[in-house]
This record gives sequence, structure tokens and C-alpha cells, in this order.
Amino acid sequence: MPVSVDALNLATIHLLPKLEDLFFDDHVFLKKVIESGVDKRQTGGEYAAFDVVTDGPGNIAKLLTGSEAYSYGRRNITKQGRVYIPTTIYAFAVEGSSLRHASGETGIANLLELYPEKANLDYRQRSCAQILTGNGAAANIDGLATLNGTKTYNPDGIPLNGMLDFDAKTAQTDTVQNLLKEGASGGVTGWYNQYGECTSFATNGKRVMRDAYNACRVRSSGYGPATLGLTDSTSFNNYYESLDDQVRYATRFKGEEGNDIDEGLMFHKLELFEDPSLDDNAASFTHGTDGTMYFINPKTFGILTLGQDSGMETKGFFEVRGPFKLEGRDAWGWEIVSSWQLYCRMLKANACLKGTAIL
Repeated sequence: MPVSVDALNLATIHLLPKLEDLFFDDHVFLKKVIESGVDKRQTGGEYAAFDVVTDGPGNIAKLLTGSEAYSYGRRNITKQGRVYIPTTIYAFAVEGSSLRHASGETGIANLLELYPEKANLDYRQRSCAQILTGNGAAANIDGLATLNGTKTYNPDGIPLNGMLDFDAKTAQTDTVQNLLKEGASGGVTGWYNQYGECTSFATNGKRVMRDAYNACRVRSSGYGPATLGLTDSTSFNNYYESLDDQVRYATRFKGEEGNDIDEGLMFHKLELFEDPSLDDNAASFTHGTDGTMYFINPKTFGILTLGQDSGMETKGFFEVRGPFKLEGRDAWGWEIVSSWQLYCRMLKANACLKGTAIL
């Protein structure tokens, strides 16, 4: 007996919570950021503000006799960042012939794998590639923020700078999340990212990695060291081959139900993983050399969502709408709707490196 569109829709609705988990659990960056917290904005518009604290909030008083008067000063170290939360719709169609050819529970399971699950996988891959490389314009996903400081993203029609600059602190003059970086005239003190450049990995690769790692750690203002590294395959192999067999400490990223998804290497307390999007979109990095490496402190990142009521709008993460009979086609359409944005509250606890693919 052929599968009805209503049966497929009901199965898709029951699958939705699993799809949400898979979207984030099956990519190490998204999973780590989700663990640091999601700010679900229930009211307000697409422009969302958040506090950025770049230093300590008070001052020190020196006592000599014990009778000195001192004030509870308030340093101007709290700034307000701002991002735009874009709404994206991933639309896909299920052909009537696919429904007619499917039968029973096995047929529904096959359709779920071919359509909703594949749609979820494709959506995640495009989103992650945009976040890490900034290549999402062709896929209409360039409203999500990108870490790649050599690219812009476009959430509301106005190009905005990527978060992490491949330059020294004094040369970082962009505006990121509505805050001017420290290197610019009048920039926000403490609003910059760490940076390193390898002349060749064999010459100074691990030293540059160590310098960037330590800079993230000592300037993290209590957030601790960077614990996640993402890099291209050549840079990953350069690091792997630079280690003695006895000190190659592997780490495994586990996704849904504890399944191993990716294997990385330890660098101090940082887990370094190879990410294929950095290979596939190497041309997105216009920093002038080969190889890219990110050192990420997930505690400094978060996700803002917009919406909470499925009956009135979307709930932020993964609202499935449909099925709709497509006019003039023997097909039904579904939509995956989401409204969310990545933000960072402490850039200087994170780093980007270049030149790591040069052996």
C-alpha cells in the first residue's frame, strides 16, 4: 500500500526533536556552542543586543593608614554588542511517485532518510560552512555570522565583517557585532582576537600554535583556555606528523547515541579536529597564504534565537511547515524554518592562524 502524505508528515513531526539534536550534536563546533547556552528571545525584533565585558568592573584602592576614603568606581568596560537574527527557510519537495513507490513502515523509514534527514544534513553542512568560511552567499545562508575575518556576511542587506581577523591586534580595525575593534581610533579596549602566522610548519608551526594558545588562555578573563581547534586537512596532517608516536594523544567527538563522528588530536587542553569545509572552501580565505586554523573557546560564544510560538511564528530552531500541494506538480512541499544567530562575547579568548599548511 502506498504511503500517504499525511503518514509521512506525522512521521516527520515525530522525527523533528531528533533532527534538532542531530543538527547540533553532529558537528563539534555547534555542539560545543550549544552547551555554552542559547538565549531564546521571546519578544522583540530581529536586532538583538547583548553585553560584552572586556575587563574587570572596578578599581583598586591603596590603603596606608586605614583612614583613606575610596570610591566604588565603575569602569566603563561593559559594551553592548548587537546582531541581526536572520530567518532562513530550507524548502524541499517530495515527489508523488516516491510516495506511490513506498510501502508500509519500511517505505516511511526510507522516505524519512531520503528527504527530512537529508534536508537536515544539507542544511547543517551549509550552515557550518558559512560559519567557518563565509561561503554561504550562493546558498542564501550568508545571513549567519562567519568566523572568517577576510569575508563579510549579510544578514539584513548590509555587509558585516567576519569575527576573527588574520592580523595583529594593532591592525584589527573592523567593526564586529556593532563594536569597533581595539586597533581602530576610538576602538573598544580588549575587543580583538589573537592571531598567529607560520612561515612553515616545520620551522615554527608548533611554536606559533603555542603562542596563540597561551595568548587565548591568559587573556580569557576567566573563561579559561581555548578548548576546540578546527583546521584543514593539510594543517592537521602537518601537526600529526610533527608529533612522536608516543605523544599522539587522540580525542574522539561523539555525536548521537555516543557514536564516534570525528577523531582529533590533543594540543595542551585543546582538541584539534579536521573540518572538510575548510578544505572545500579554501578560496574563501584571502589572507595570502596556505592553511587556516581556529582556536575556539566555546564558552565565549552563544546563539540567539527569535520566536517561541509555533502557532504565531517560528520557535527559533527548526519549525517544520507543510505539507503543501505544489501547484502544477505531482509533489508536496515541506519547509524547515529557523531564526538564529551566532555571537561572541569575548573575542580575545579566541585565535586564528594562517600558514599552517606550509610544510
